[in-house]
Amino acid sequence: MAVSPPSDEREGATAPEAAQKHTPAAFVAMAAVFVAWLVGFWGSAAGMWHIWSVSATFAHGFVVLPIAVYLVWLKRGELTRMVPDPDWLAVLPLALSTAVWVAGIALSISVVEHVFAVFALISAMWLALGRAIFKRLLFPLCFLLFMAPAGDFLVPTLMHYTAEFTVGALRAVGVPVFQEGNHFVLPNGRWSVVEACSGIRYLIASFMVGTLFAYLNYRSAVRRTVFAIFSLLLPIVANWLRAFMIVMLGYLSDNKIAAGVDHLIYGWVFFGFVILFMFWVGNRWAEPEPSGDRLAVPVARERRGAYAGALVACVCLVASAALATLSTPIDRQLDVSLELPADLNGWQPAQGLNYRPSLNGYRAYAERTYASEAGIIAIHVGVYAHQVPGKELVHWSNRLTPKEDDVWRVIDQRRVRLDGIEAERMLFDSPRRRLTVWSWYQIGDRAVSGEVMAKLLTAQRRVLTGSDAGARIVVVVPDEGDAANAVFERFMADNGLALRTLVLKAEAGLL
Repeated sequence: MAVSPPSDEREGATAPEAAQKHTPAAFVAMAAVFVAWLVGFWGSAAGMWHIWSVSATFAHGFVVLPIAVYLVWLKRGELTRMVPDPDWLAVLPLALSTAVWVAGIALSISVVEHVFAVFALISAMWLALGRAIFKRLLFPLCFLLFMAPAGDFLVPTLMHYTAEFTVGALRAVGVPVFQEGNHFVLPNGRWSVVEACSGIRYLIASFMVGTLFAYLNYRSAVRRTVFAIFSLLLPIVANWLRAFMIVMLGYLSDNKIAAGVDHLIYGWVFFGFVILFMFWVGNRWAEPEPSGDRLAVPVARERRGAYAGALVACVCLVASAALATLSTPIDRQLDVSLELPADLNGWQPAQGLNYRPSLNGYRAYAERTYASEAGIIAIHVGVYAHQVPGKELVHWSNRLTPKEDDVWRVIDQRRVRLDGIEAERMLFDSPRRRLTVWSWYQIGDRAVSGEVMAKLLTAQRRVLTGSDAGARIVVVVPDEGDAANAVFERFMADNGLALRTLVLKAEAGLL
């Protein structure tokens, strides 16, 4: 951006005096773009707000925007000397971000919708402000990405490695322990690594605070990057140590301490010390800001077209709302029944197993328990179509363990294949009994277990056929090991094709 000092500066006025007379055009442009983004992307903004409200993992989202605004305010000395110079090259990332955002809405992929809604805001700011101003505000604007609720896919992996480290550390100090997946038994108690113990909250909070600390205390890009990586890895190791410490406290005190809600309190206190340690380490290599840095920008004369980029960005953002409205799936009221037959090729009705997966938002649902000389098996089928938020085949609220029932514990989990079906097999344990559960998604003729693949197949089907119909199938056997596998394989050999045909007919009725 070319700048030239105005006449009052040439005649002897100081830079601060000239800045006070200068209209802060950059702030006007940013405010206009943000308001336009709120208007055009209101649904996505409200969706993020809702997730922040209901999920403790993403509650940090409430403070991201105020922090970003404060970081911009710290640059006010420079911004009041600069005038927006639209960078039309930014139209490309803005168009791409908007297109992916619309696709996320159309395909009901909330994480894509939210992430690219924020990318669209960043790209619009780039267009409106120009390259010179955008470069100075790069971190505050990119910091807004922490508003997007993302990262919960890491929870199972974090839980697994937390359990592995804890069990390994216990054995290393001589404590006898028997492990079943993420659950382990000590001589005086049972322990489980659940979602709250995964450390995902520590990880996201530490990374957000770490990047902010690096930006405020370092000038070198290398130091900032190294410290950001450090802030990402430290909470993972710290959470492993926290889990080991809590189990050891429970073991040594015969479960008198650290066995109830107090172990969560101990965890957050420990995390507080970890953050203080991270700051102490980071502060040893802090780089002070050079004196006079904010006065290094000459005062620019306001020019014609300074707000042209903001105008174009606002129009694009608001127009995107119309495009998203046309692409948003319609929540239709459907009257479809789904019923599993009483007899299935030698399998007769039997008494239920007092177990039901927590599936939500389905358009049709059926369940039935069967028995034969091979054993007992329960079938649960939820069919989804015209998927909209809250009524999606793949959704965080769909759980195989009933949300209101905390007696079921997953002690083994793996993916298996049988006759073209890729299923997730889980072994549940409770004080009453053990259950082996197989589950998969059926989208057309494909049967897959992964959530990502199910989303991709649903998106592909919607684009190619106009239908997003799919089903979640859950099969339950009140047994374990080879005996449970034998019952499942026998049932699928006898009725797998019939079950698939039944689901396809139900999906066809929902088109």
